[in-house]
Amino acid sequence: MANDSLPELELANVRTRERITDTVERIKHKVDVPARTRLAVAKTRQRWHRDPTPLVALATIAATGVVAIVVGTRIGRTPAGHLAAPPASTAFTALLPFGARGGDESAPGRKGRKARRAGRKARQAQLEQDPGYQLRTKQRRRLAPVQAQAARYRKQAAKRAKKG
Repeated sequence: MANDSLPELELANVRTRERITDTVERIKHKVDVPARTRLAVAKTRQRWHRDPTPLVALATIAATGVVAIVVGTRIGRTPAGHLAAPPASTAFTALLPFGARGGDESAPGRKGRKARRAGRKARQAQLEQDPGYQLRTKQRRRLAPVQAQAARYRKQAAKRAKKG
């Protein structure tokens, strides 16, 4: 450093100042968010203009989502949309895990075990009036002996297979 001439030092000083200025400008450019956002939007617009497939896909997904929300709220407002309180005993409500009349098991105007028992009895009586339930019961009654016989034959075949 002691042997450096004054013009060389000046030149090094100028270059350092230029490097600092370039760095500051680069930082300013990176920090300029609105300009970078405008540039990104312009590039995206160009890309979509060349190939609108992603835009169409995005619009389709958005439209599907909106339609699903609208249809879901419409279904939710109908009586059929509330499984907790079905309108009447039908073949569908007979298949529900909590019975034909929803989650409340007690009979109206009573409390405790007797009320639950009376409620179950009333629901069972109502269910037995359902034509779909009657058909299923008849079908089960017809199939029960056949299934029992098939189970016996299966067991016999398994025993024979073990012996032979």
